[in-house]
Amino acid sequence: MRRILLDNVASGMKLARPLYSAEGKILLNAGLDLKERYIERLRELDITYVYIEDELTSDIDVPDVVSEKSRLEAITTAKSIMEDLKLGKKVDAARAKKIVNNLVDELCRNNGVLVNFTDMRTRSDYLFGHSVNVCILSVMTGISLEYDEMRLRDLGVGAMLHDVGKVELSPELLAKADRLNASEITDARRHCELGFEILRQNPDISLMSAHCAYQHHERFDGSGYPRSLKNGEIHQFAQIVALADVYDALTTDATYRQAVPVYEALAIITKAAGVYFDADLVDHFTGNIAIYPIGSVVRLNNNEIGVVVDISKEFKNKPVVRVIMDANQLRSSKLVEIDLSKNPRLYIADVVER
Repeated sequence: MRRILLDNVASGMKLARPLYSAEGKILLNAGLDLKERYIERLRELDITYVYIEDELTSDIDVPDVVSEKSRLEAITTAKSIMEDLKLGKKVDAARAKKIVNNLVDELCRNNGVLVNFTDMRTRSDYLFGHSVNVCILSVMTGISLEYDEMRLRDLGVGAMLHDVGKVELSPELLAKADRLNASEITDARRHCELGFEILRQNPDISLMSAHCAYQHHERFDGSGYPRSLKNGEIHQFAQIVALADVYDALTTDATYRQAVPVYEALAIITKAAGVYFDADLVDHFTGNIAIYPIGSVVRLNNNEIGVVVDISKEFKNKPVVRVIMDANQLRSSKLVEIDLSKNPRLYIADVVER
């Protein structure tokens, strides 16, 4: 399979990954031939990318650090918890912990697997998918830091619930398509303190987890909010969640900007090391993410187009690439794979949005 921009999907292409709603319902199933009406439905759902398969990429599997089942259960749980809060109920801590425990166990088993998969997320389900992604990325960072099991679980709960304060904001503010004005920014920033109050009042949620909601917009140099804390004043859990929060936001479409490629998001975060984020935490965080995820379409410096089929932590910027178009942009007639780690004269020049 390979990842493709929806604008470049043509009628007749085959969907390689199913698309789910946050309730766990299949919207479009894998193996479906994408007729024009289905493509239009994807546009209506604000889907930007899909995974498709063809004869040159049908055997390429894009590994995820957690199973599809676990990810879907977590997203469904996140949505249920948020909706209960809107109804005036308290956070179902037991349910949140159960899901986080499952994710922690699975991530510990898969330690060493790089983040490759980009979830296909509808705009309306952004908050729930974002919460789960931030949880997964945060726990992976905690594993790299050799956190014990208890700390991993507290970190995971805090990461999963870091945006709960947004349930107290108006739906109009959250759904606004344009950039927020100064007054709206002030209002939106309240979600940190609101989330902290929701979590700290729950006796079944640790204060460390609650600080993920309170401090995930603080920055290493003191330029963040709500209290302009600096480096060691910010709880390490919150610093980790801040990294995951920014990364997932950068790599996901927003109402006012398009997502940036993974390599660009990692470059932005790396550049911010020592300024907005602790440099050591940045190293641990970025070490878990494939610069060029499996399934990405890339252009080599010799102008050949290929799909990333394998990658290792040792050579993250030099994956194995399967050529699908030659230097003259003609479809490849034979299967050729190039291990860039063994070809010093070849490198990835660009990620191709096709």
